[in-house]
Amino acid sequence: MSDLRVDAHNALLAARRGIEGAPLRVADRLARAIRRAPDTRLEQLMRTSPVRRAVLEGIFRQMPQHLVAQQAAGVNAVVRWRITGRADGGADTYQLHIADGRCRVNRGTDGPDPRVTITLGGTELLHLAIGDLDPMQAYFSGRIGLAGDMMLAARLGSLFHIPRPERPPSP
Repeated sequence: MSDLRVDAHNALLAARRGIEGAPLRVADRLARAIRRAPDTRLEQLMRTSPVRRAVLEGIFRQMPQHLVAQQAAGVNAVVRWRITGRADGGADTYQLHIADGRCRVNRGTDGPDPRVTITLGGTELLHLAIGDLDPMQAYFSGRIGLAGDMMLAARLGSLFHIPRPERPPSP
């Protein structure tokens, strides 16, 4: 009987380890798929595919877990993200509420006015989320639009840890 308990305990521990690492493995696979796909394919995915909503939800629901609490201490702000490029010409909107070293996300525009609004296309968001797009360079090239508190916008990169999946070594 004790062998069954030990096996069950070990199985439970192995399952927990697997579940805990699952988001990172999914993010790693998604990042590799994004890096391999041509932008035209990503634009199509983010414009006409029903996957768009799931991808956006996945990205924004992960953001509170990647907030660097020490860097966010003293920051009290709402950051509005407008993701353009929907097939109907509209945009999806998400708001990050950062306060007391914590972050929460809501879809839509309900809540206080944002201190900064970031407007970008779905493809740009994908590249930004995996660390393949420099936000400052994208802003100056017109790929990202900003309105509001530019100092907060410039500081956002330091408030969040963007997981950088391992890249395969160059041949």
